[in-house]
Formats: sequence, C-alpha cells, structure tokens
Amino acid sequence: MRVLYMSHRYHTNQNAIMKGWKEHGDEVCFLSQYEGKIEDYTYVKPVVMGYSPWFMPFYKLYVNVLAKNNPAAMDIRLKVGIPPVFKLAKVMGQFRPDLVIMRERSVYTICMTAICRLRGYPAILYVMNPVWEKPKRDLAHRIVWKLVPKYRLTPSLVVGLDYTGKEKDSCAFFAPYLMEPQLAPQEKRYMENGRIRILEVGKYEERKNHKMMVRAFERLAGKYPADLTIVGEVSNDFHRKYYRELEEYIDSHGLDGRVTLKSNLEKADMMEEYKRADLFVLPSTGEPGSVANLEAMAFCVPALCGEDNGTACYIRQGKTGYVCKDNDEDDLAEKMERMVSNPTVIKKMGRNAYYHVTKHFQFDAYYRSVERIMERQRRERDRKRGKGRFVTPMDGRRDSGGYGRDGR
Repeated sequence: MRVLYMSHRYHTNQNAIMKGWKEHGDEVCFLSQYEGKIEDYTYVKPVVMGYSPWFMPFYKLYVNVLAKNNPAAMDIRLKVGIPPVFKLAKVMGQFRPDLVIMRERSVYTICMTAICRLRGYPAILYVMNPVWEKPKRDLAHRIVWKLVPKYRLTPSLVVGLDYTGKEKDSCAFFAPYLMEPQLAPQEKRYMENGRIRILEVGKYEERKNHKMMVRAFERLAGKYPADLTIVGEVSNDFHRKYYRELEEYIDSHGLDGRVTLKSNLEKADMMEEYKRADLFVLPSTGEPGSVANLEAMAFCVPALCGEDNGTACYIRQGKTGYVCKDNDEDDLAEKMERMVSNPTVIKKMGRNAYYHVTKHFQFDAYYRSVERIMERQRRERDRKRGKGRFVTPMDGRRDSGGYGRDGR
C-alpha cells in the first residue's frame, strides 16, 4: 500500500509511525508545508511543498508588521496558509496514494481533500481534538467539517482525565503516539550519586510554565537531594527573552547548581537527558498533546503532567506517574514531593511506565485504527454499489486488546 502523509512540518514523533509502515511492507511519502529547526529524517525525507506565492506577501505583512509583537504570529499559516495547488496535485498524482492522511482542518487540507475527492484517493484527517470532547455545532465548524475528510485519527482520548460533559465522536478513532522502548528496567540506574534528577522539556515560552516549575522545585530543594534540568527550544526573540528571565530568577534565588537550563539539543543529546532522569515533569497548559511524557516513560522514567494536556490520559494515575491540576503550583509541588520523598515509588512507577509503553504504544495499535477507518469507508462505498463486506489486510490477525475508554 502507498501511504501519503501531509503535515505542517515533519515532527520527530512521526518516526515510529514511518518505521512501522515500512516494516509492514508499505511505501510512504511525507509532504510538509515547511521545514522545522530540528527534525530527524531517519525513516523518511519529507517533500517540502511550501505555500502559494499569492499567500506569501500577506503572510510576511502579518508576521512582520500587523502582528509583530505576537509570539504565535507565524502560526497563522497553519490555518489559512494556501498551498501551491498545482504542485501539490502533481506530486500526489506521481505518487498515486492508496491512502492519504492529512493534518488539521485548514485551507491546506481543504484543498488537499478536494484533490482526493476528485481523484478518488481515500483520505483520513489527523487532528489533536480528542475522541471525547464538548462538540462544536456552530455553522462555521459544520461547513469546514464538510470540506475535509469525514473520519479522523487522534492521539488523544480526552484532555486530562475527566469525561464529564463530553461526547464521543463516532467518526474519531484513537491512534496513540508510538514509542519504541528505550531502556529496560534491568538497565535503568536511578538516583546516581544519591541525587534525584528531575527533567522538564518544552519551548522557552509562557505556556510551558517553566517559571512555575522552578518555583515548585524551589520548595523541594531545601528538603531533598534533587536537581532540575530544563531543556527547550530557543529559536526567536520571544524565546530568548523568556530564557533570560528564567536565568535571572535562578541566579537571584540561589538555585545555580540545582537548576540547569539547556536549549536546542540534538536528538542523541535529548535521549541522554531522558536516560539520566529519574522523574519527568511537564507542567505546561494548553498542551494539545505532548509526546514528551511518553518518551520519558520509554526510558523507565515516571511522568507528571498538567491536566490541560491531550496526552495526560497516557499516564496511569498513581501507577506510571501523576496528573496535576492545570496551572496549579501547589498541586504540582505536592505531586512532585510524593515521588521525590520516596525513591522506591520512583523505581516502581518507572518500571510500570516502561511496560505500559511496550503494551499500548506500538505500531499495531495505530494500524488497527487506520484499518478500521478504511474498512468503514469501503463499506460505505460498497453499500452505495450494492456490494458485500470488505476484507481488510488486518482481518484474521490477533487483536492484542484496546486502550482506554470503550476499549480504545
């Protein structure tokens, strides 16, 4: 099968998926709108499509003039960026995909969906909106939904852990982030030199709550032999300003030597950080779905994250880590202290986390969701043509079980 992906950029969390398709014997082509600062092309080299020349003058005006003080100004291209339509159609025609998986509801995906419908390519949407959420039924959303693929994959079951007041989208299928096990329990060494090493990851920006994290750590620093390392991206003036403010706080509060800031690490160096860590913390807010907590668990490191995170459901509360209240410094410090005060708990949760990854976050789990959507799409087409059931390539395989609510 030939599978074509399209996303705004090629993110490292795509590697396990690309590897899975290739090991499954399929051919993959990945189209990206732009190239990120740090990307890993171990399994596939994306084709950078860019944007229509008609869009670029507006984009430059918006970023450099109209919204020059907005750190998220560049994100406008993700929603309204216009693709080079003829170039896009040509590349798709040359690849002749059996399946197209495209990222987010946007002008880009609307154009791409039109090409798929015109040429008969089966298409699936990949979005961060969880399976369970409060539905949006206003006219604007209903119009956009008609212009993009009906069925969607999402790596999020629910934001946080609470399902109250939320409805299950019957066209949404949970396809978790994938993660290769990295460091088995028998190889993991905890608390080397008698120090508990806490790791936090995230861009140097307000939403990641690094300052709150440092303040919460400061409460523990006088009571426990713990150190904190923060790793994040610094790629614009807003990041640099936030980084300097964080440095000043650390220096003025006597935390030099206890809190270390690192930036723009290569993949190999980042993996070393996970390997050395004893506890991973992600206190960010407004997090659509972080893969970092899963990366940590693959290294036998228990994870703690905020509830406003689309992958908070990846953490088994009290077993592989904890989920704390959103933007709540007191709850963050309390949950951290639960683990830091008892190294035995860290080791036990770390082992649980590793086996949790090996059971629920491998390619078969992702592929089963793709297969279910393709079967449903074929059944819908067959009903229109008066045909019978479509037998998928996965039929007859042993189902290793679902994950989370409703067996997903």
